[in-house]
Parts: sequence; structure tokens; C-alpha cells
Amino acid sequence: MFEIFRNMWRRKFRTFLTIFGIVIGIFAFTVMGSMALKLNKMIDGGKRYITGQITIMPKGTSFQTGQMGTMLPVDTINKISEVEGVKAVAAGIEFSLDEPNPDDPVGSASFGIPPTIEGMDVSSEFRNINWDTLAMSEGEMIDKDSAENEITIGITIALDKSWNVGDEVEIREKKFKVIGIAEKTMTGPDSYVFMHIEPARELYVESNPFLKSLKEQSEQNLPSSLPGINGTQSFQIEDVNTAASASWENGANSEEVSNRIKEQFKDDVIVLSPDKMGEEIDKASATMNAVILGSALLALIVGLFSIVNTMVMSISERTKEIGIKKAMGASPRSIAWEYTIEAGVIGLIGGLIGLGIGTLVATIINNKMASRGAEIFLLEPNFMIAVVVFSFIIGIIAGIIPAIRASRLKVVEAIREL
Repeated sequence: MFEIFRNMWRRKFRTFLTIFGIVIGIFAFTVMGSMALKLNKMIDGGKRYITGQITIMPKGTSFQTGQMGTMLPVDTINKISEVEGVKAVAAGIEFSLDEPNPDDPVGSASFGIPPTIEGMDVSSEFRNINWDTLAMSEGEMIDKDSAENEITIGITIALDKSWNVGDEVEIREKKFKVIGIAEKTMTGPDSYVFMHIEPARELYVESNPFLKSLKEQSEQNLPSSLPGINGTQSFQIEDVNTAASASWENGANSEEVSNRIKEQFKDDVIVLSPDKMGEEIDKASATMNAVILGSALLALIVGLFSIVNTMVMSISERTKEIGIKKAMGASPRSIAWEYTIEAGVIGLIGGLIGLGIGTLVATIINNKMASRGAEIFLLEPNFMIAVVVFSFIIGIIAGIIPAIRASRLKVVEAIREL
């Protein structure tokens, strides 16, 4: 090993440039890899949730963009609950926690789910198969025994808003009391405000001019003045639902139940079956990982070729030395092993430095984003160990061809060359 370090030190500048190339590659791999880990953690959580229920949305809703269509009437939800194989259905309403900023109507880009109000029908018997309940950091989750003005919040909301258990907070000009903060899930619930569906509906109607007008006309028993609507409105706030979630009976096939709902209510709703949604999420995840890790691997390939170049040059300069070692009895295997390990050590040193810099950068950014619960990177011990091992293997692979070339040099020709 001492001989390896001595040989590396003899060509300090070239070794430094080679290690620097590996540092850049491993740094990119560390940063992009930890970002991919975080995204995958979020996606896995979302996948577990979406595959634990049959999601039902009103016709005209875009699942990809989140654009809402019409409402999902309670009468339709009740009829869906009677479909064969359906165990229970819960109405739900989901919309932005904060009112749109008139100076930024599109909204600023955010990493992950934006702050969202999740109106829950806590009286329903529905339970997501994979998410029976959320673990709580403090307090408790709202249920049928909690008051309508009580809410449970995700950890990101708690950090971003500085809300604590017991606080009285204002949401869209209405007072609520925080009774619980959920544990970090690294997915959607971290950015949710869970509240009873009744106050959530009221907030949604107040935020929607069209629904607000319908409600006012219904309360005053006035004829509609809205284009395309005739007569007195029969507005019911129970019909204000943006989605519903259905569970299936034990032993029932979720796909068959989903297909029955699709067939019977094809003109009214969009049905997202668990299996097909899981497949779509897997496809999106695979594409995203390929883009992220592909970018990092390009940087690693550059580092790999820099090692190859350095080792080839080193062998050319030490040809006579190799011939002398062979003349003194060194076997081709020992020569090949020496140069392979030297390349591996170069990769290892570069990997350790690159990992250190990448970890430092990721930690600094995460700490700055932690106050909003929006960490971008996930640094796991297993991943960090794998990066170090990977950098050593990269060095070994890069050194194999030059090492074999060195081991095949003829003794006499090697000594005569210099």
C-alpha cells in the first residue's frame, strides 16, 4: 500500500487532476442521488395511499393538472356505496390552504405538495387499506368526537406557519384550534390541514364566487340571475365535494369493484383504480429516476476516463520499472493487482472527498429549507456507504485495462524501452 501512495505522490499534479475529476462525478452523484431518494420516498408514500383506495372524482376533473370539474353530489356518493363489493365511501374536499396572491396568481414553484385543506368525512366508515391512520408527533387526529373547529396539521404546515398544538389559528378568516400535528411522512400529508368536511365546504364555497352566488340565491329563494340557469336554485352544501374515496369488502377484487363503479356511473364520475394508478406512478417514477441519475452518471463517466488516461500514462512512464520488477520475479498477476489497486485508491479518495462536499451542500440546503419543512435531499447511511464503495469500484474498473496492459509487458522489451 505504501508503494501505491508513493507512486501516486510522484505525479502529484496528474493525480490531483484525476482525483478532482472523480470528486466532481461523485459530488454530482451524491447530490442527484439524494434528491432521487427524497422524491422516491415521497412517491412511495403517495403510491401507498392512492393504491389503498378507489378514488372517485366528478367528470371533467383533470388528475394530472388538479383542475376541478363539477362537484360530486352526495346522492351520487350514496348510490356508489350500494355498488356490489363497495364497503364504504367517504366524501372529501380538497383545495388550497391560502387564498391566491393577486400579485402572483400562478403561485410560486414549490418542492412537493402545496399547503392544502383536506376536508374529511370523519363520520364515514371508510378506511384507506394502506393508511389506516397517521402517526402523531403531538396531540391527536380529528375524528367524529372532535369539534368542527378543531384541526390536525402536517409537520410542514406546523413549521411553515409556526402553529403548535393548542393554538387558535385563522384560515381564510375563520378561527380553528390545532389539536394535533402528524409525524413526518415525507409525502402529501405533511402539507395538509385536516378538518371536518362541513367547515371545509363552507370555506370552499366562500372562496368560489359561482358557488357562493348559488348558495345566496338558494337561501333567499330567489330566481337565478346566472347565465344558463333558470328558476330557483336547489343548492345543497352537502353536494360540494371535489372527490370521494371508496374501500372494498374483504375478499373483493379492487379492480372488479372499480370497473363496476365505472360502468354504472360512467357519465358522472372518473374512477381511478388502485392497480392502474400504481402502474402509472411507477412509470413516472422510473422516468424521473432515469433523468436524475443519468445526469449524475455522465459526470461519473468523465471521471472514469480520467482514471484510465492517468493509469495509461503512468504505465508508459514506468515501463522500465515494470520490467525490472518482472526480472526480479514479480508475477504478471502481482503487477496487474498493484496497478488495479492504485486506480481503486484514486477512485476511493475522490469518492470520499466528493461525498463529503455533496453531503455538506445537501445538508446546508436542507437546513435552510427545514423551517418550511421542504427539505430537498434525503441522506441515508446506506446510500452514503454505497457511494464510497461505488467510487472504489469505479476506480477498479477504470484501472483493469491499463493494469492488464502492464502485466503483459515483456521483460526485455520493457527494460530496453528506457
